[in-house]
Amino acid sequence: MIALRKWVGRGMLWLLGWRTEGVAPDLKRYVMIGHPHTSTWDFPVFIFTIWALEIPVRFLGKKSLFDSSFGWMFYALGGVPVDRSGGKNMVQAVADLFEERDKLVLGLSPAGTREASSSWKSGFYYMALAANVPVVCGSIDFKRRRAVILGAVDLCGDVATDMDAIRLLYADVAGRNPARMVPVRLASELEE
Repeated sequence: MIALRKWVGRGMLWLLGWRTEGVAPDLKRYVMIGHPHTSTWDFPVFIFTIWALEIPVRFLGKKSLFDSSFGWMFYALGGVPVDRSGGKNMVQAVADLFEERDKLVLGLSPAGTREASSSWKSGFYYMALAANVPVVCGSIDFKRRRAVILGAVDLCGDVATDMDAIRLLYADVAGRNPARMVPVRLASELEE
């Protein structure tokens, strides 16, 4: 199944006129973010990219979805159930997931929307920080028609320093709809 996904991913990217750059990091656990997110095309290009590069990206879903009659489908698509019962917040629930697993690559879109906004959602940052895992930056660059693994950032806990490192990686990336691109910053940086 994995080999088939790899060839389907590569074939679809080729048919769409895209290429990949970079390789999956040699890490067992990390949060992978994708930026920009300005179009409905971002998701299929992202899926074909992770298949082509053989990156075992997982996504989050409420535990109740996985307990339903369609739960098998969510698991098959790479979903990971998150149990927020007992007063756990999402950041702590994700930190617990990383603690429980030897291998986990969690994929998130920090923009959180395809519409313009003033800042990224901060969940990815605090999840990676709480789990003590790096943030791997990926990009769907429409200007150059390339899907890229830009690099990894080991977080130090200083928001400005960490976000400067992430901004540097995304400095030259263009989305399909540039007017919808969310600036690479967290809301807390606007308050300073």
